[in-house]
Amino acid sequence: MYKTLVSLVLCLFLVFIYFDDKNSISPVFQLTDAPAVITKGQFGQSLIIELSYSHKGFEDWIANLSEPYPLILAESDWLLRSPELVKILREKNIRVGLLGSSSDQYEDKNLLKKQIAIYEKTFYKKPLWFATADYKVDTSMQSALHELGINIVAPTYTFPIEENKIPEGSFVSIPLHRDKEVSFEGINEFIKAHKFVSIEQNIFGYEISTKRFP
Repeated sequence: MYKTLVSLVLCLFLVFIYFDDKNSISPVFQLTDAPAVITKGQFGQSLIIELSYSHKGFEDWIANLSEPYPLILAESDWLLRSPELVKILREKNIRVGLLGSSSDQYEDKNLLKKQIAIYEKTFYKKPLWFATADYKVDTSMQSALHELGINIVAPTYTFPIEENKIPEGSFVSIPLHRDKEVSFEGINEFIKAHKFVSIEQNIFGYEISTKRFP
């Protein structure tokens, strides 16, 4: 009887540990063993929103987004000046990465640190995803980001694109910048016309749950 009771307690303990581990999320994950820029996945197509400017209608568009959500790469300056929009992103648990500056601006060695610090102050953790504005990342920056557990991403295509059928594994980026004209109606039509999956599902073949922001 005693052995049976001990075995039962041990089994329950292992079950609780298993499910706790399954539901917990490592603060970082690295997709490559060495520094690299990830430009596509394998299982479907994914949407990336490059965000540095809030066009009219953006708040309503974000509020009405449904899963699977795009990966949003937000500029650190945008994070600072858009607390109400950041709140919506947090409440909807939309994945947000960091959109950096053009590669030539990183001659200032402190710029990347400042941008990551702003992200950390906003989301209480380092970004899992990063891209420069021109998608160029030199080897030293790749190494620095890799050491921090931050994955570097670049789109396969930039919206608008003419292809009716987007190749498997593609990342499609939609830039939302001050100098870019935006039609959220057109973006919604584009999303409806394609079966997008999250970037994690595209890469791994299955969905990865993320811990909700506090």
